[in-house]
Amino acid sequence: MNPFRESIVSDPWRASAADVPEIQASVFLECLQGVEHVRRTNRSAALLIHGGAGSGKTHLLGRLRTQLTLQAPTATDRDECLFVWVRLQTSPRMIWRHVRRTLVEDWFRPVRGQSTQFARILFRRFAGIRVAEGDLEPWYEYMLDHHPEGLDELLEQVADSLYLDRNTTIAFKHLAFGRHTRDLRAWLGGDSLPEQALARLDLSQEEGTDEEREHEARRVVLMLCRLAGNDLPVVLSLDQVEALQTSSADREGLFAFGQLASTLHDETSNVLIVSCVQSAFATELKDKSRGADYDRMTSLGARSLTTLTRVEAGKLIAARRANADSVPPLPQPLDALWPLEVADFHRLAAVDELTPRRLLSTCAERFDIWSAKSMLPGIADEASDKVESSAGSTNDRKFSIDAFLSDEWKERNERLLAANLPERTEEIVRHGLPLLMTLMGSQWKSTSDEQLPDVHLILDGPTGEVGISVCVQSNMRNMGDQFKRLKAQFSLNRLTRLVIIQDDRVPLTKAAKVARQSLEELQDLGAIVSLPSQQVLAGLDALRDLLSDAKSGDLAFHGENVLPQATEAWLAKHLPEVLRKYVEDLTAADGPPQADDARR
Repeated sequence: MNPFRESIVSDPWRASAADVPEIQASVFLECLQGVEHVRRTNRSAALLIHGGAGSGKTHLLGRLRTQLTLQAPTATDRDECLFVWVRLQTSPRMIWRHVRRTLVEDWFRPVRGQSTQFARILFRRFAGIRVAEGDLEPWYEYMLDHHPEGLDELLEQVADSLYLDRNTTIAFKHLAFGRHTRDLRAWLGGDSLPEQALARLDLSQEEGTDEEREHEARRVVLMLCRLAGNDLPVVLSLDQVEALQTSSADREGLFAFGQLASTLHDETSNVLIVSCVQSAFATELKDKSRGADYDRMTSLGARSLTTLTRVEAGKLIAARRANADSVPPLPQPLDALWPLEVADFHRLAAVDELTPRRLLSTCAERFDIWSAKSMLPGIADEASDKVESSAGSTNDRKFSIDAFLSDEWKERNERLLAANLPERTEEIVRHGLPLLMTLMGSQWKSTSDEQLPDVHLILDGPTGEVGISVCVQSNMRNMGDQFKRLKAQFSLNRLTRLVIIQDDRVPLTKAAKVARQSLEELQDLGAIVSLPSQQVLAGLDALRDLLSDAKSGDLAFHGENVLPQATEAWLAKHLPEVLRKYVEDLTAADGPPQADDARR
């Protein structure tokens, strides 16, 4: 096994192959000091981190998560933090819903095989009203088994002290008693729930217009941060900010991000916001953001990740070698830079940035040559020549990148097809469809209309304005309400055509008479129902995933960043026919096919 492979840290929740504390130590220390600043002052703050592609932004977040998150046992007499990592692969108009869902998912995540972060909030809140040293878990289990009514009274005290609303209080009690966990998790994350599930939970769910749903998500995020409390700071890491933009000229994504950062900064008291962008994007972020928003997202400053020194490079190589399970055994004694030679390092150091990704990629290639030579002497010269010539001619490299992107597309498409859930359909469509339209170079442009709050996308093109509304609620009453509002908005005659996108995994139930009737009335007015296939949804999801990684510097081939322009060009050339046809159907003069009769 090559210990230098997998140089990209794609998720700070995953254990890294090796960590060298000396690398980016000063920025890491500033993050820790930021947490202490929040804890000491009871005021939220923000830090912006930027670096080149492969400089280790996500790895740094992983180190921060490892350092700060929960340790066993569940003692409440030491400093701890909560951690949330948000990849901003979403529509700017759904940014709060995306943060809400991610926060809830991360707080339900078991940490180090122990209890969840939500459970840690629970114990902290109990400790605030029941003085105790050390582990509260035995007491909590005793109360659950023998005095549930006393536990309920304590939870009421917590809710009163925090001014929690009714829904949050009930949700907190369900968490404490371990009730209805699956439905509770969905409700907290913002998923639409059927009336029966809401009745079991004794919770309400008024979804309202798109803007109202976004406002509700904002309220829930702020409420959950308040629930955590000042003695349990929240490190909220916002990654892949670049993914919010549909194009370089798009300002909506940066405006939404600035508003998000400002609200979290000003309306919470226990959050450290750590935003990560590429250095090439940092200037654009500053220039295109509102001054007040930028000041808040950098209230503790903006810090740049540095290039590797020779000493740091040697330590990183040694840390990876320590994990090697190599056949044949590694040569002894080993030089500090092996499998690199000094000339290799000087050549790497001569480029603009010696990043961990570039270093590890070169080490991986050299290790493969050494391994081949050791196992089969005489065949390594050709491989060595390829390394020396930097993967050959420009045409050879382009062919290799094409093959790499083809493999990436296939892997992501298959993975996301298997993982696709109807709860994600709206976000996939609203984020992915504008990207797809741009890739196709069509004459259709995305616009919006404040008088059509339930029309999520408006495409303005040769045959007029096509409005698209994504309706995938499991709650039939809320679905019916949306159809009613859409009927009133469509009657304003501000659209040439209205397309209602639904998911055939969320059918209208037989009891949903109001929703069925309202949908039929919309269709009588000329609205069209579209049911994208699972292949279309997976393709849109893979497209936005691949482009987001390319824009954020998280897509690399042999240690070099694959530029967004190259990724877009490849996608435009190799766009699956199923995606191309779906867009053509949406924008055709006669619209997409009508839903089948079974849906009505």
